Amino acid sequence: MAICLTPAIIRGEIDNTTRDNVRGKLWLLGREDPVIIDLRGNAWRDVAGCKITFTNPNPSARTASALQPKQKGHVGDITACHKVERGTAHALYIEWFSEENGRVFIEGTDFQVSISAWVWEMDEAEEEAQKMSNLQAMREWLADIIQRPEPKKEDDEEFDASEESWEDSLKLSDRLTDANMEAIEKYGVDGLQDDRIAYVMGWDHMLDGSRELEPDDDDSEGEAWKEGQEVLPELDGIENELDDQAFSDFLEEESEREAHPLQTMAHDFVLRLLSEIKEERAENAAKSDGSTALDRFIRNSMNISGKLAGALGTQDFGGSFQTGHTLAILRRCLNWANDAFAALNELMEAPEWKDRQDLFNDFRTELFAIRDGINDLRKQLRAE
Repeated sequence: MAICLTPAIIRGEIDNTTRDNVRGKLWLLGREDPVIIDLRGNAWRDVAGCKITFTNPNPSARTASALQPKQKGHVGDITACHKVERGTAHALYIEWFSEENGRVFIEGTDFQVSISAWVWEMDEAEEEAQKMSNLQAMREWLADIIQRPEPKKEDDEEFDASEESWEDSLKLSDRLTDANMEAIEKYGVDGLQDDRIAYVMGWDHMLDGSRELEPDDDDSEGEAWKEGQEVLPELDGIENELDDQAFSDFLEEESEREAHPLQTMAHDFVLRLLSEIKEERAENAAKSDGSTALDRFIRNSMNISGKLAGALGTQDFGGSFQTGHTLAILRRCLNWANDAFAALNELMEAPEWKDRQDLFNDFRTELFAIRDGINDLRKQLRAE
């Protein structure tokens, strides 16, 4: 995922006085030596040909330990006029795509910024070309995250519904979600309107350019999507009434069906967790970046409850086609349970939680029971 250096910045300098090369140095909290930057490409027109120096008045956190001390790669968007979605302020925005760390960026509205005179000036056409190059770099980075499989040939076998096939499908879905969140984080809601998100996600079929290939003045083209589609016969009133009744019966049957015991156990566990540490959750949320041990314990526990409700919430969760899907979901729940245990162990070792040890021991026991139940259900489904 992208690395945001903003909280760790002490000061920095970015130099684009040489065409097609951005060099710089960044001094970060927790590092004695500056991070060296050497990138291909240019900044946006407002600072292309300039040297930018900046200082962060309130550095607050160490940066990612995995950040390499020498950053080589391709520029992303670099400008002093970046619009901040949460207000009317403009931010210094420095982004690049590192060969080893992927997307890295800095966004500061409170930085003290100094910009030199232009050594060379970029025209509008050059800026548009650079922005397009930056979009392409973002697209390639997201493609590495998504890892789309090769398209299947017509004679390939259909989806085999096995646990492994479902697991591969779920992993791809996760990667697509992660990539889409990265795109939305960068471009905001505006990117949903102007094709940038569609382009960087590789959704070329959604681009305006593709749609413009279709004539606008021929109404018959608007019906082209229907060609080859099977047209269902109209149902008379009796058949519709029967369908409505069948659907109502199905809903009533589902509502009266008892939830699976494992689903109930996980649901009750999360309810107790959220109610028993309500005050601590509020205090944690005020100062958390989402990665504390408490955040991870709650998040993984909720993942288990939510996914079990989805997987076990229908009568046919163990049916022949659904078995592979259910097994894949249960495997994921085991992974979340292990992560929840790891976070809970951190909480139990933290001095500030020493008066909650009895409660945490109860949580530990309940979590063990849920994990055992998941393992038992996996064995049962495999035996059927």
